[in-house]
Amino acid sequence: MRGNVLTPKVRRSSIDSTLRDREPKENGLFLAVVLTYLTVLAVLSGLEAAGITVRLPLVLSLISGELTLVIPSVLYVLIRRPNLRGLSVRWRLPIAVIPLLILMAYCMMPLISVINLVSMMLAGENAAASMLGTLQQLPLWVSLLCIAVLPGVVEELIFRGLLYSEYRRRRTWGAIMASGVLFGLMHMNLNQFCYAFVIGVLFCLVYEATGSLLAPMLMHMVYNGNSVILTYLMNNGTLSDGSANAAADSSAQMLQQMLGNDAMCCELLIVAAMMLILGLIGLAVAGGLYMAVVKLCRREQQVLLLFQHDSWKKRIVLGSRETIVEEDMETRNGQNGSRKICGPVFWIGTSLSALVIVLGVIAA
Repeated sequence: MRGNVLTPKVRRSSIDSTLRDREPKENGLFLAVVLTYLTVLAVLSGLEAAGITVRLPLVLSLISGELTLVIPSVLYVLIRRPNLRGLSVRWRLPIAVIPLLILMAYCMMPLISVINLVSMMLAGENAAASMLGTLQQLPLWVSLLCIAVLPGVVEELIFRGLLYSEYRRRRTWGAIMASGVLFGLMHMNLNQFCYAFVIGVLFCLVYEATGSLLAPMLMHMVYNGNSVILTYLMNNGTLSDGSANAAADSSAQMLQQMLGNDAMCCELLIVAAMMLILGLIGLAVAGGLYMAVVKLCRREQQVLLLFQHDSWKKRIVLGSRETIVEEDMETRNGQNGSRKICGPVFWIGTSLSALVIVLGVIAA
């Protein structure tokens, strides 16, 4: 079997005994990301309060969010020296899987759009509109590089690589949920948190279906790249600096007016209901494509474990080799539950990021 080795019914000894009662050290990475974001925010707020206006270069303003991820992640890798090869079971995909993943991403877009629309109504903000002014001043290829390619690589290496690859050694579904929550919180606003959480869960499932980080990276690029291309098509890439900023402000004002009008809110709910029907149809089609991807990648046994209650069967990833093991009865009955994902560092990081999101909703 390519890229993985399966050995059923292997007795677990002390391979993961170090996981018990210990919080994953990777939680410190997320806390470092949150603290980096808060530090940058505090510095910029202090400069603004002092009457100093900071105008970043256009490209830097687009990738500033990724820098708050890259800097602490690089420091983490240099200090902790994790096994980077072990972040992915395999580092290649069958060619036939690539178009299926792209099609799956588009099938999920109606459902993601519904979540985005509802979260916009709840939060009273459209996070994507804030980038419109900057986006329209750059060539399409530069915007795609900054918004689609770079985040697709960086964020997947961190959230499905460094974080999820460690979490899944403890509890698979707990790992999927934790990775999705942290991925949503990382965006630091309620609008993006809602659909980013769902996307984060989807990307974990896609990773399990393929055993490769390249799969969620590709789908991440498709989602972000689609948004960038649609933005250019709607505005024909011809907006000047002033008109682009005006368009962004106009979008925000239009949203506020729509949310303040009961009739418009009712129309938005009707649109959301219609999109939900399309979203459910797309979800069903995506499920069929998912099973096809699983078969092409020969990951049936690994994915089957996700939906079984045989909690004593676990996967161990050593380098690029994945093995299914059977725990003894003592571990099955008691000690398995002690391999926790959440701990003090996890709760501090999530609480701080959630506080930022709440304050943003209040300010809006």
